[in-house]
Amino acid sequence: MNDLGFKAACIALHLAIAASAYAVAGDFEKPPEKEDIDSIFQEGFTKSLERLESIFVLHHKPTSIGSSLNSATENFTAWLDIWRWCKIFSTSGEWDSDALLDQDLARELMSDPVISRMFFSTICGQDSVPQTLKTLGSIRAAHPKKWREYASLAIAIAVVNDTPVPPSWPHHQVNPQLVPKIVLPVEQQFSRWVTANEARQLLLDPRKLSPLQLKFVVDAFVTEDELMWARKNVRLTRATFERAYFQISYSRDRLHAQKYNWDAGAYTLGAIRKQGGICVDQAYYAAIAGKALGLPTLFFTGQGSDGGHAWFGYMRSDDRWVIDCGRYSQQNFTVGEALDPQTWQPISDHELELLAAHFRDKPEFTASMNTLAVAEILENVGESQRAGQAFEKAVQLCPKNPEAWLAVGKFLERSGSPTKKRIALHEQAVTQFANQADLKVFHQQALANIYQEMGDTSSLKKIEQLILSQNRLKRSDLSVGMAASQLSNLLEEGNIPEAEKLFRRQIHSLGQTGGGNFYYDIAEPYIRVLIAKGNKSEARRNIALVRRKLATDSGGILGASLDELEVSAK
Repeated sequence: MNDLGFKAACIALHLAIAASAYAVAGDFEKPPEKEDIDSIFQEGFTKSLERLESIFVLHHKPTSIGSSLNSATENFTAWLDIWRWCKIFSTSGEWDSDALLDQDLARELMSDPVISRMFFSTICGQDSVPQTLKTLGSIRAAHPKKWREYASLAIAIAVVNDTPVPPSWPHHQVNPQLVPKIVLPVEQQFSRWVTANEARQLLLDPRKLSPLQLKFVVDAFVTEDELMWARKNVRLTRATFERAYFQISYSRDRLHAQKYNWDAGAYTLGAIRKQGGICVDQAYYAAIAGKALGLPTLFFTGQGSDGGHAWFGYMRSDDRWVIDCGRYSQQNFTVGEALDPQTWQPISDHELELLAAHFRDKPEFTASMNTLAVAEILENVGESQRAGQAFEKAVQLCPKNPEAWLAVGKFLERSGSPTKKRIALHEQAVTQFANQADLKVFHQQALANIYQEMGDTSSLKKIEQLILSQNRLKRSDLSVGMAASQLSNLLEEGNIPEAEKLFRRQIHSLGQTGGGNFYYDIAEPYIRVLIAKGNKSEARRNIALVRRKLATDSGGILGASLDELEVSAK
């Protein structure tokens, strides 16, 4: 036996001994019992984590899909959730002192498979797990009789409040000091929604919503007076709630005067209703009013053919989001951007589609995520070949799971897999996500990065051109993003002649559909470089060209931006 074989045999023997010492003995067909939980707390999370992993390593077979070890059965998922808790709790000694682990909470969470599944279906990589658990502990301590009944609400509050609310909330066109903003202690946030629900003031019962839905309700960081005003004065049903946007009369005087920021005193819902406003005020009003009534809502902004615009979306039914309320059809608003309150990062359109479809509740998604977890375990113990098989199986189990494709891509990169294999993966992903432009472009960009690493300039130019051409009409924001990246590189290099060629190509290709995205990401940066270099006559010629191609309204936002740029070019 060579050294490698001897080492493998030793590992296998060690794992077998560890597994046999564990209470469950690898029987994942049975649910975790109280005795199993007790043994974990007696033995400690770190040792329990190691022993659970030993069992998974010994018994996992990627070809046995459908067995208890690899299916989406509740019991196997419950055991993996136990492993997930052990993984989290084993690091609690490293947490900040103000987020120390509550042992009673830990035991209750680990003992409840429903709440565990709810938690792990919600948590994401950007969340601060210690902070979310601290929030759950605070809510549990303040509301011991209600927190389990409203567990989804508690989890939603926890994942939204683990990161500070951005200072610019709710948007950048109002002085934050005018907003009746308040971030209550988490236990008070919990009680305000429970009280409203039990007083029948909400259109939807939060107990029937998931945390992933409720996070778009609990991010209403306004005073109780604001919420009560909306409940009293916004008398719309769930089916007709898009009309809330049009309860605010549009102030064309502000638009023509280029007064894009609110200057009418306190930014309350009542004041907006009385004074009227522009699109950003209409969207804010509708979004906050919807949240006040228990409706998940989103505040969108986007660039149209004549500049910025704002609208809102809401969950009209349990399986359908309407995301274009107030979005004007005559404008080429290729895509809107909303912030996910869980991360305060933009939420993509495919994430909304998956949310509406209850994608994370589907058994194939659970099976895929379970297999990813086992793949992680296998990789951690050095079983690279088996880990690779498990990662690939996660994609096979649920090809629509973008997290599985991402995990495989990262594994192939970490493990130094052949370039051909990495290229093949991303090409398959491009085919899989052919109808989801942002995911498709993500994997096309991954291909571009690989070609750049290889020095394959021909393939690199080809894939970049594909991104530009395939998204020019329906998702010009993605085409603009690629062109803007190319332009930025040329400007940084000081290659003005090539930058000019790129600008000329793109204004003819994207000028009519790119709107504000094209202007702010391509035209303005290029023209400002010309101005800085003293080539003001060329800058003025390009400004005139942009006006013609974008067909801007002299009283619109883009028209005003061009006017300002033209002054700089004189």
